[in-house]
Amino acid sequence: MTLVSLLRAISVAALIVIGSAASAAAQGIGLTFGPTFSTFSNDVLDFDSRVGFQGGLFFGGNRDGVLGVQGELNWIRKQTTASAIGLGIADISVDYLQIPVLLRLNAGTRNTSGFALYGLVGPAFEVKVADEIEGVTNDWLEGGDVGLVFGGGIEVARLLVEGRYEKGLRRINNNFSDISDIKSQSFTILFGIRIR
Repeated sequence: MTLVSLLRAISVAALIVIGSAASAAAQGIGLTFGPTFSTFSNDVLDFDSRVGFQGGLFFGGNRDGVLGVQGELNWIRKQTTASAIGLGIADISVDYLQIPVLLRLNAGTRNTSGFALYGLVGPAFEVKVADEIEGVTNDWLEGGDVGLVFGGGIEVARLLVEGRYEKGLRRINNNFSDISDIKSQSFTILFGIRIR
């Protein structure tokens, strides 16, 4: 997937999310925040996970029904430590604006002050905002990524706790791409509140 086709996919996802925001706000809107544990895979470099964070806004999900679509606008920081023979050790941080469009399956009471379980699945489109190696701004990563998100959670009286796994589907490195591809994956624990 080229950068142009990635930007087209992100634009379509953003239009879907923005276009459905008004009707989704009637279904619900809320805030989430929590730690994310990212790993990067590569044959040449050795990556160790470091704790990053994710925070954002969700809307939709059809909390009152069985099935719904949940759109999100998130800021996610993925962090790692990379090491290679002869290159030393480097701390790496990557910030993304993430736009997931998720199918949500609800079980439990339909009352927003009651108890419910839910599952999530769908694509997440990520636009890179910045990347740093040892605190120095760099440009060694592609401009974005596309991932597949799987997750689930519980919601009690407008408070929610959620776990989700995201598997990156694209090669994210634009430097040394002839040596090996770098892909990302992450596990995130989110705490949130449903405002409406």
